[in-house]
Amino acid sequence: MTQRLQRLGEALARVGPWTWGVLIALTLLVIYSASIGACGPWDPWETHYGEVARNIVARHDPMDLWWRPGYGPHGKREGVFASKHALPFWCMALSFEVFGVGTGPADEMVRSPLPEIALRLPSMIAGLGAAALVGWCVGRLVHWRAGMLSALVLATMPQYAILTRQAVTDMFFVAPVCLAMVAWAMAWLEPERALKTRGRGWYEIPWDRAWLGFFALFVIAAVVPLAVLHHHVLDPETIARVARWRRKTTATVDDLSTIARHLIVYWVLIAAALARSLRWRQRSQAWMGVVYLAGGLSLMGKGMIGPGIIGLLILAHMVISGRLHLLWRRRCELAVGIVLFVVSCFPWHHAMAIFRGERWVNELIVINNLARFASGEQDQAVGGFAFYLRTLGLAALPWSAVVPPALWAALQAYRRHAKGALDPEQAELDASARPLEPGPELTRLALLWFLVSFALITYSVTKYYHYLVPCLPPLAVVIGLWLHGLLPEDSTTEPEQPEPLALPAPRLPAAAVLACALAGCAILYLVVRASLDEPAWIAHLTTYLYTGMWRQGAAPVDRMLWCVAPFALGLLLWVARRGRGAVAAMVLSALLTTTWVLDDYLPATSENWSQRSALRYYYDHAQDGDKLLSWWFYYRGETYFSKRRIWVSMEPKREELRDFIDEHRGQGVTFWIVTTVRHADRAKGHFPADVRENISVVYKNFHYALLEVPIP
Repeated sequence: MTQRLQRLGEALARVGPWTWGVLIALTLLVIYSASIGACGPWDPWETHYGEVARNIVARHDPMDLWWRPGYGPHGKREGVFASKHALPFWCMALSFEVFGVGTGPADEMVRSPLPEIALRLPSMIAGLGAAALVGWCVGRLVHWRAGMLSALVLATMPQYAILTRQAVTDMFFVAPVCLAMVAWAMAWLEPERALKTRGRGWYEIPWDRAWLGFFALFVIAAVVPLAVLHHHVLDPETIARVARWRRKTTATVDDLSTIARHLIVYWVLIAAALARSLRWRQRSQAWMGVVYLAGGLSLMGKGMIGPGIIGLLILAHMVISGRLHLLWRRRCELAVGIVLFVVSCFPWHHAMAIFRGERWVNELIVINNLARFASGEQDQAVGGFAFYLRTLGLAALPWSAVVPPALWAALQAYRRHAKGALDPEQAELDASARPLEPGPELTRLALLWFLVSFALITYSVTKYYHYLVPCLPPLAVVIGLWLHGLLPEDSTTEPEQPEPLALPAPRLPAAAVLACALAGCAILYLVVRASLDEPAWIAHLTTYLYTGMWRQGAAPVDRMLWCVAPFALGLLLWVARRGRGAVAAMVLSALLTTTWVLDDYLPATSENWSQRSALRYYYDHAQDGDKLLSWWFYYRGETYFSKRRIWVSMEPKREELRDFIDEHRGQGVTFWIVTTVRHADRAKGHFPADVRENISVVYKNFHYALLEVPIP
C-alpha cells in the first residue's frame, strides 16, 4: 500500500503546470456553478442591487441609477440610488442584457435559473479572475506550484467563495485592488526590459504583451464607459424623457447639455494619456499604467476605500523596501497616472453631480463613504480588535488553522532576507534597481498588504463581517507560499527555463511544529463549535443583518465537521514531516468545505434568506386583478421579484390599508400580502372585521410569510 501511494505521488509530481491549472480551474468552476440557480437572491443586498441593475436595462439609463419600491403609501419613498458606485450595476445590467433578463413578464425573476445566473455571473468572473490573477503573479515570481496553491487557497476560503458567488459589490472592489497589487509587483520585482515596438521614429509604437494588456484595460475602464455616458446624454430619448420632468428639484435638458460639454474634457485627457503611453519604452511603465487604472476601477466598484488601500500599500512598500526613489526619479509615471485614474472614475461622478446636485454628492460621498469609516453606520455594526480576528477563523476556514505558522514563516523569511541582503553592485537587479529577490520581496509585499488592510478595517468604526474580504487575497499568498515550502523540490522545470529566485522556507523545530499543529486543531474545533451554536454565522459573512429573525433559519452545519477533518489529518502529517501528504489532505479539506458551503449550506439557507419561493407561490396562484402587497415590511426582495408591481407600506398604516381594501370591494379581488413571520402573526387585528375572518397563511418560512386575503 505504501509503495502504491509512493508511486501515485511520483506520478502526480510529474504532472505539468498546465494540466494542474486546467484541473483546478474546472474543479472550482463546477463547485461554484453547481447550485448558482438553486439559491434565490438574498435580501437585502442581492435583490436591492439586482433591481437597480434591472432598472438600467428597463429605463435604458446607465447614468442615473434608480430604485423605486413600488406604489402605495411608501411606494415612492426612494428614487435616485446613491448608496453605491456604478461599476457593479453596469456589469450586472450588461449580464442581464446578454441573457435577455429584466424586461420580460413580471414573473420571469422566479421562473428559471437564468435571472440568478445573470445576476451573479459578473461577481463570479471578478472573484475567480482575481484569484487566477494572484496565482499567476505568484507563479511568475516564485514558482508555478506556489501560484496554483495561492489561487486555490483564496478560492476555497468560505467568505471569499460566498461573496464571489453572490451579487454584491465587494468583488468589484477586491478584484481591482488585486489587479493593482499584481501590477505593482510585476512592475518592480522583475528585471526591467524594453517593450517590443513596431514602426520607426515618430511612428514607433509599443507592441508588447504588457502594453497591449494595459491598452485593453484602458479601453474597458476609460474609453467604453465615457462613450456610453456621452451617447446617453446626447440620445434623443434621454432628452425627451428629461424634458417631461416638471419638478423644480429634478434635472433639466440644460443639465444634459452641460454634461455633454464637460465630458469633452475627458476625451482630451484620454487622448493625452494614450499619446503618452505610445511613448513608453519600458515594461514597468505599462504595468504602472495598469496600477492607476485599477485604482480608478476600485473606486467605481465600492468607493474611496479602494484607491485608499492601493495608495497606502504602495507607499508603505516603497518606504520599507527602499523604493522611494521611484517617485523623485519619475519612474512611477505619476503625472500620466493621475490622468489615467481621473478618466477611469471621474466622468460618471462628474455627470451625476451635475445631474442630481449636491444632495446626491452628500449621500454618496459623505454618508456612504466617509461616515461609515469615521463615525459608524448602525448600532449592530460595531466591534473591537478581536471582532475580525474571530471572523477570520470562519472566513478562511479551514486555512485559518495554519495562519500562525504561515505568518511566522513569512516573518522569518523577511528577517533572513534583511540580514542576508545581497550587494547591489554584485547581484542582478530588478526594475527598481534593487537586488533581484522576487520570492522574499513578494512575501514582504503580501505581509504588508495583509497587515495594512487588516489595520484599516479594524480602525473603521463601522464593522461588518464582509469588510474582512480585502485581507483574504494577501493571506492566501502567504499561506500558498508556506504550503509550497512543505513540498519537495519540483522536478518538472525545464533546464532552459530556470525557476524564479525564491527563498527556502525556514523549518520550524519539531516542538514548534507540534505546538502549531495542536493550535490549528484547536482553531478548527473552536470555529466548528461556534458554527454549531449559531449556524447563521456563515450567512452573516455576506450580509449586514445579524440580529432578531436573521439569527434563525440557517441550514444545519453538522457536515462541517467532516469537511474539516482531513485538514486535522493534514496537520498531523505535517508534524510527521510528510509534506506532500499534508498539503494533499489540506487541499482536499478546503475543496470539501467550499463544496459544502456553496452547494449544500447556501441552497438550504436561501429558502429563508430569499423571498423567491413566496413570490413564486403568488405567481402560481394569483388571478387577474389580484394585488400584491408589502405590509409592515421592507427588505427589497418584494420589489425585485415583482418588478415594482407591489403596494408598499413599511409601517402598519391602518387607514391607508382600509382605503385600499375599500377601493377593491365587490370586485372579486384577492390581496396577497408578503410580510415577516412576526408581523403575519399580528396581521388580523389590522384588517376590517369582515376581511380578517378569511385571512390565511399560504406560505411561511423562518423569515417571511405570504398571506392570502380575499376581499369581499
